[in-house]
Amino acid sequence: MIPITVPYLKLHSSFRAIIRKLRFISWISYNICFCKAALILLGLIFSHKLVDIAVVAVLITYLTDYPRNYNVVEAARLVNLQEGISASTVIFLTCIPDAFSGRLNVIFYSTISCILGLVLLLITAFDESVNPLLKRLILIGVVFLAVGKAGMQHFLGPFLADQLRAHEPIKLNISEHRVSARKRVWWLIPFFFSVIASVQLSSWRVISIFTASATGITLFIFRLGIRFFHSTEITGPAAGSSLAVVFRVVKAALSKRHLNNPYSSNQLYRNDQNQVHLFPQVKFFRWLDKAAIIEPSTLISPEEQEKAGRLCTVAQVRDTKLMLKMVPIWTTFVVFGLIVSTGQTFFPEQGNQLNPQEAKQNGAKIVRIWVGMVLSTICCAVAWRVEVHRLIIINNSGLQNNTDEVIPMSIFWLAPQFCLLGLMKGLARDGINKFLDDQFPEPMHSCVSAITELVTGFASFVNIVSVYFNKSLFADTLNSSRLDEYYKMLTIVSFINICYFWWISTFYTRGDDTAEADVIPQATGREEEEDFKVIVV
Repeated sequence: MIPITVPYLKLHSSFRAIIRKLRFISWISYNICFCKAALILLGLIFSHKLVDIAVVAVLITYLTDYPRNYNVVEAARLVNLQEGISASTVIFLTCIPDAFSGRLNVIFYSTISCILGLVLLLITAFDESVNPLLKRLILIGVVFLAVGKAGMQHFLGPFLADQLRAHEPIKLNISEHRVSARKRVWWLIPFFFSVIASVQLSSWRVISIFTASATGITLFIFRLGIRFFHSTEITGPAAGSSLAVVFRVVKAALSKRHLNNPYSSNQLYRNDQNQVHLFPQVKFFRWLDKAAIIEPSTLISPEEQEKAGRLCTVAQVRDTKLMLKMVPIWTTFVVFGLIVSTGQTFFPEQGNQLNPQEAKQNGAKIVRIWVGMVLSTICCAVAWRVEVHRLIIINNSGLQNNTDEVIPMSIFWLAPQFCLLGLMKGLARDGINKFLDDQFPEPMHSCVSAITELVTGFASFVNIVSVYFNKSLFADTLNSSRLDEYYKMLTIVSFINICYFWWISTFYTRGDDTAEADVIPQATGREEEEDFKVIVV
């Protein structure tokens, strides 16, 4: 046996240190790159996140404060309206051509809309008179803010990714995993500073002045730096045209409903895969295959049939069936969005009256979504019990009708429900986005992401209806309302939604379509591993 000498141990230790340095250098080169265009975008991302954190997230506290004096129901309705408009606007914005000039214009005009909303809120922050015009200005400002938020939130990330793709060493074989990692690093920097800045802002007047000024300055810098942006050519159909294709396929299939299902691959238009039953092979959507059948009885060519809207390609039918196949799992996000909307509405208002002095693969993705759904139920249950405790303190202190006094209860009582709200949003939304990205080809990612936002945002309108039908639980102030009973109801609804989601998810994890996996090529991840691997001899 060869004895281990001291020089050998030193050499081994040095060798391990070199390996660690090489791995660190590799991580740096993989995740970080210098990009002038991304540097210019940092300012706009900072102002977008600052507005989101300092204004939108706590808008209800602004509405219920004197002299605006909205009651709880009115304030909740306005906040939910803002969230619903923002989510709905995303769908309309995706109809804009998904190209360089289209994204650039959406970002520019969305930021202007955001500034207009902030300026209107700034005017109302300085007006302490009880004026009916005040509420109209707030409503218009909230609408402008919602539209601006929709454009910036949906297009800033993809535009930043476009700029980082231009720095990829091999243009014909771009590593999307590396682009995503670098985008995450660039996004994290302004987010970190926006959180710090939001903590320093004390009053609504200061918040309005600072956010409006910051957004205006960063937009000016963005406009000056347009010449530094890379005009990335975006291939594939626009997100808006993907929605048009769905209606086109359904219309063509209905017009040929008298035909029998295809029995030969030669019947189908542009059938490169020689399929008879088109992927995904869902029996309920079999009738959509008729949209790709070439009508032999007509005298016009297939190309003319396509122009007339009576014929679609096999690829268009496939994309439509994929999107319709996702409808059941999207429906589970209505209740999820209802809880998110409730958390973003009532959680900040609860904290506004507490004592601040004491507060100085498919299966895996489905499981991630399910965990987010479970956390949503736990979040409602925790919020329910905390509100019960808060109401007990209010009743013991005689503060039911007194909103000016600070409740002798630490704001840290709300920390668990806010943490659960953040965790459930992160897990469920990240899980559904990654799950859908695996199901659809890359050109449709923007479209399905917008639909997810629409479904979640639609829950804001559902929350308005829910509050209306439970209006007996709400009074003019939160102290005299029975918010605990509302949270209790949401806990029950959320639990039912978990059971519904678990049943729905079984249809997406059976692996019935594995035989057709070659229809939509999926990345194996090996190329990303090769980019990141450090080989040490």
